[in-house]
Formats: sequence, structure tokens, C-alpha cells
Amino acid sequence: MEKKQDIIGYTGLGISVLGVIASVALNNPILASIPLTVGVGCNLASRKQFNDSLIEAYNQQEETINKLMATLEANHNELSTKLTENQTDLANRVEKLQLSVQDSLAQQKQHLNSEIQRLELQYQDLNNIVSNIREVEDFSQELRSQPDSADFFYQRGLSYEKLGNYTGAIEDYTEAIKKNSSLAKAYHKRGVVYLETDLKQKAVDDLRKAALLYFEQGDIDSYHVAREMSRNIHELRYESNGTVSEIIVSTELFVE
Repeated sequence: MEKKQDIIGYTGLGISVLGVIASVALNNPILASIPLTVGVGCNLASRKQFNDSLIEAYNQQEETINKLMATLEANHNELSTKLTENQTDLANRVEKLQLSVQDSLAQQKQHLNSEIQRLELQYQDLNNIVSNIREVEDFSQELRSQPDSADFFYQRGLSYEKLGNYTGAIEDYTEAIKKNSSLAKAYHKRGVVYLETDLKQKAVDDLRKAALLYFEQGDIDSYHVAREMSRNIHELRYESNGTVSEIIVSTELFVE
């Protein structure tokens, strides 16, 4: 387009020059005006085409700019939407992470508290064991100087029972009974240990004897305890037909 405009412009300029040359050569001013008029017309046409091309180029550039602005606006909206979505997703992730951390901390705290309680119970059990061992040693020391003391044998039997040494407990309760045959609590405790070791008939016999002694000594509360224990001891009976039934060992063993 610019080349075409230049050609028209140059053509107009050339015609104007030729007109001037011709008018001078022929000494005729009218001849000079004709080419000049044509040249001016060509220049005007060239200028108009140039202006039109500028306007067209401006319009094209404006259209391009508008398209770019529309694209930028669309991209900006898309980026804003993505940014909002990402912010929301990040906030949700952070919240879930916080909840997960809080839940994990709560579980760890609960587990830690459980472990602390377990260790405290173990520590208490160890203290009790140590205490019971010391009691056994103390009562053993006392029995060296007082070997006929039924109470020391009974007390050491209690310590053995707390330690789970049922054999030692039965031996000491038996020695206490030998030293004092009316010591109802020795029969009572030995009956309990017999029951723990599944010697039910011996348990019933001792509990019944304890109940009798408690009753004779006026200790009615202990009497009822020993009596109920003896009456509630059960064992399994195997019938010849293969059936198994549970019976109360001490039924009618003790009557007021």
C-alpha cells in the first residue's frame, strides 16, 4: 500500500515537473498549469490513500488491542477463579491437617495417660510386693524369738497369700491352727486359699469350721460371711451318661 502511494505521489510530482519544463520550453504558461493541476491531483490522491491506510492500520491495531484486552480479561478472570479455588483448597487442606494433628495429639495423650496409669499400677504392685516381702521377713524374725505365736504364723500367712505363695500361706495358716485350734480366721483364710487352688472340699470343711468358731465366739458378721461362702461353693458332677451338672458342694453341711 505504501509503495502504491509513493508511485502515485512520484507520478504527480513528475507530471508537475514536466509541465513546468514544457511551459518554459514552449513559453506557454497554460501548458504549465495543466501538468501542475494533474500533479496536485495525484498528490491529493496519494495523500488521501495514505490517510486511509493510516486509518485502516489504526483500526486494525485498535481491533488487535481490543482482542488482546479481551484475552487478558479472560485470563485474569480465569486466574482469579483458579486462585480462589486454590486458596479454598489450601484452607481445607490446612484445616484437615490441623484436625489430624489434634486427633493424633489427643490419641498420643490418651495413650500416654494409659501408660502412666499402667506404670503407676505396676509401681504400686511392686511397692506392695516389697512391702509384703518385708512383712514376711519381719514376721519370720519375730517367729525366731516367739515360735509358738499363732498370730505371727497367721500374719505371715497373710503376707504369703498376698504374694501369691499359696503353699507358704497354707503351711503358715496350718501352723497357726496347730498353735491355736480356736483361731477362726486361720480356718477362714486357709479355706479361701484352698478355694483358690481348687481344693473345694477342703475349702468347704475349713469355712464350715470357721463359721462354727465365729458363731461360738459371737462374731456374727464373720459367721455369716464364712457360712455363705461354704454354701456357695460349686463343683461339676460328671454323670454316667456323659452329661455334666453343677452342684453345690456344701449343701446342708451347716445348719444353724
